[in-house]
Amino acid sequence: MTSSVQKAEVKFKFAWMFGRTNDILFYFAPIVLALAVYYALESNLVAAGLMTVIAANGLGLNQLHLGPSWYFYFDKNNQEHWLSDKKRAFMFYVVPIIILLVCTVMGVYQPGLLFLLTTLWGMQHFIQQNFGILALYHNHNCGEAVVSRELQQRSLWASSLFFCSFYFERLMLKGQHATAFLVIASILAGAALFYCALYLRSLRQQVKGGAELNVPALLFWFVSVIYFSPFAFAKYNEMTAFLIPGVMHWSQYMFLNYMLAKYKYEGERAKLMPLHPLLLFGLLALFLFVFSFFLYSVKLSGHFVQPLVGFLFGLSNVHYFQDAFLWRFREEFQRQSILPYIKRARQIESGKP
Repeated sequence: MTSSVQKAEVKFKFAWMFGRTNDILFYFAPIVLALAVYYALESNLVAAGLMTVIAANGLGLNQLHLGPSWYFYFDKNNQEHWLSDKKRAFMFYVVPIIILLVCTVMGVYQPGLLFLLTTLWGMQHFIQQNFGILALYHNHNCGEAVVSRELQQRSLWASSLFFCSFYFERLMLKGQHATAFLVIASILAGAALFYCALYLRSLRQQVKGGAELNVPALLFWFVSVIYFSPFAFAKYNEMTAFLIPGVMHWSQYMFLNYMLAKYKYEGERAKLMPLHPLLLFGLLALFLFVFSFFLYSVKLSGHFVQPLVGFLFGLSNVHYFQDAFLWRFREEFQRQSILPYIKRARQIESGKP
C-alpha cells in the first residue's frame, strides 16, 4: 500500500513493507502487548512460578521465535548446499551442538560469565535485526530518501549502547562506580545524539532535494533508536529486563519468517519441505515452546538447576549463531534463498503491482 501526500516542500510516502495492517500489527503494536505484560508482572497479577516465567518471556514468544531458525534445516536445497562443503556442514550442524554443550557446562561452573556473554550476544542480535528490517523497509532507486547503511548502523548502535549502559549499571554494577558510569553514559549519549542528528540531517537534505520521505521507515528507525530505552526508565530485574524490547523482537522475527515461509514454498517449492510448509513452521515453533517450558518446570522443581539454566541459555545462543549466518545477505546462496521471496511477499501483501 503506497500513497504520497504533498505538504509544503516535503513529499510524504507511506511505503509499508507488508501492507499497513500487517506492519502495524507485527512491527509496532507488539509494544502494547509488551507494556501490558510488563505492568501485569509489576502489579503482581501473575502467580509465582512457571506462569511468571511464561509471562516474563512474552507469553512464550521468546521460545516460539526459536523455531524458525530450525525451520531452515528442513529445506532440501539448504541441506544440499550446507552438506556440500565441510566448512559449511561444520558451521551449521556441529557448531550448534558445541554451543549447547559449552553453555550447559558453563551453567554449572561459570554461570555469571554465561549470563554476561548471552546478554551481550542478545543485545547485538536485537540491534542487527532492527538494522536488517530497516534496510528492508527502504526502496532504492525510486526517488525515496535513503540514508547510507553506515549511518543507519551507527545511529542504531550508538543509541542502543547508550540505553544498554543503564542495564549494566543497574543489574551488574548495582550503583557502584557512579562517577565512571556518568562519564561513559555521557559519552555514549553524545555519540547517539550526534549520529541520530546526522541521520535526520541526511534525510532532510534529500527531501529538500525532492526525494520522498518514507514515513513507516522513519517510524521504524525511531522505534529502533529507543528500543532499549526501558533499560533507562523502567523497573526490572534479571528475568524481566528484556521483556519490552524482547516482545518487539520476537514478534517481528516470527512475522518476517512466516512471510518468508508463506511465499517461498508456494506450488512446486513446497516439495522442498517434508510437511506442508506452514504446518511445519507452526509445529517447530510449538515444539520449542513446549520443550523450553518443560525444562523450566523441571528447573523450578529444584532438579538439575545449573545445567538446565546453561542449556536454556544455550538454546538462545544457538539461535543467535544460526541467525547470523542464515540471514547473511552478502553470501549469494543465503541472499538468493531469502531476498526474492521477501520481495514477492512485499509486493503481494502491500498490494503493489
